Amino acid sequence: MAEYASEPTADQLRKLSDHLGRRVRHDHRILGGEGGTVDVLTSEDGEKLVLKRFWLPEAGESSSPALSEFRALTRAREAGVPAPTPLWLDETGLFPERAVVTSYVAGRPLIEPDDEADWAAQLAEALHRLHGIRISEPDHALFPDLGANDPHRSWDEIADVLERHDRGRQIWVALTGRRNQLEEVPVVYTHHDFWPGNTLWVDQELVAIIDWEGGCIADPALDVACCAFDIRMLGLDQAASHFVESYRQVSGLQLVNLGFWQLLAACRPMPDIAIWVPGWHSLGFPITIDEARSRHDKLIDDALRA
Repeated sequence: MAEYASEPTADQLRKLSDHLGRRVRHDHRILGGEGGTVDVLTSEDGEKLVLKRFWLPEAGESSSPALSEFRALTRAREAGVPAPTPLWLDETGLFPERAVVTSYVAGRPLIEPDDEADWAAQLAEALHRLHGIRISEPDHALFPDLGANDPHRSWDEIADVLERHDRGRQIWVALTGRRNQLEEVPVVYTHHDFWPGNTLWVDQELVAIIDWEGGCIADPALDVACCAFDIRMLGLDQAASHFVESYRQVSGLQLVNLGFWQLLAACRPMPDIAIWVPGWHSLGFPITIDEARSRHDKLIDDALRA
């Protein structure tokens, strides 16, 4: 279960107003995220803003998720990628958490599209544009080169969770074997949590990509595999296939290492995908724990055969 920071105090909001140059008040909280606390603020002129605070540990300023989000959004806006505008980074310690303020983008995640093929194609086009973001040399400390590693866990941690899964040994053998056969490909900036729940839509049109705190440099197939996995967990298998093929077409890439990243994507929720169910429920997707486990098992089978 997610833990959330306390609601901003009146004193914090007053000081934040000074930093922003306009008076703001707390409007409401957005629940459901696993990486931090998201509060919507309203300014005196009626404009909405988003205050994000992260409790993720950091090993120095370079690994601050707030700083990573602020810089990634800056680069995204420069590249014309649909995303919120970064407005303020807490460099004064106003909040005990790492904090950033961005613009508010109206819209909601779309998980039951009217036209699955068009929806998947829009996701693929947006991801291709995201992979075109240019990272400057000073940014590399914020967006590390991932290599063939999981963005969320070390290999020791993956081995540990696989030991606690019924099919862990089989998966580990396949995963390490594929890792040893990876082909070298040009790496790009990757979001590393790109999936329909981190996109906003209005009238079936994608208007923004959100949650940019975990970017890294990696094989673009990482983002493709993770998003396709999440689409299939939504029960949209044909849309997932169309997403992958649309990305291949728009990017011109063959995604030669996709099989490795697909199998690694299947490891992300291990040892038990039940931990993801509350997040789906927050999006209005009524999947049960048993259904999630069953779909996850099917995706493991498919990833092992890939």
